[in-house]
Amino acid sequence: MELPQQPSQVHLTARNLRGIAHPLRVQILTSLRTEGPATATTVARRLNLNTGATSYHLRQLAEYGFITEAPSRGGRRERWWQAAHANTVAPDNEVLNGSEGLGIAYLQALGRVWSGAMTAAIEATPALTPQWRDAQDFGDYALTLTPADAKELTAEIHALLRRRTSAAAGAEAQLPQDAARVSFQFQLFPTSEDRQVIQPSDME
Repeated sequence: MELPQQPSQVHLTARNLRGIAHPLRVQILTSLRTEGPATATTVARRLNLNTGATSYHLRQLAEYGFITEAPSRGGRRERWWQAAHANTVAPDNEVLNGSEGLGIAYLQALGRVWSGAMTAAIEATPALTPQWRDAQDFGDYALTLTPADAKELTAEIHALLRRRTSAAAGAEAQLPQDAARVSFQFQLFPTSEDRQVIQPSDME
């Protein structure tokens, strides 16, 4: 499927957080980014949602600039929607501290959507080809890092993924037959034991 070209990122602010800090909206936006433009009916079918509720959340996403109308397909007069950006930058400290809890609500929504996606992938594993079953990976690493080390590691991973994204976009017209879109998730955070001893003053 050919996905539309999009600006690479949208930065979250105290205002636009109001349009995205909801699990269904995160799920809908993710679907439009990964599976391409769709009508409210198509999105509802993809995500097993009610069409009326889907239409409402699509309008809210559009109002806050996360999605835009896409050209109609095949002469149909249905309203099609597409993502306005390729990805979302997590809220910074200022937004997290001053957005009436919406920054945390957004991160919680992301966690629910990512957890659901991983659960669905695990449940679908028996139906994969042997090659994709071998390529699929679930894992974690326990590291001991300073905040500076953690930021450096995260930046390295993002840089690698951006290079992969750029290379894939350039070769999109010549994709191998067994190519598939994949979701790469990673999270980096202090473990529960160390969260108890890290105070805000320690990180200033």
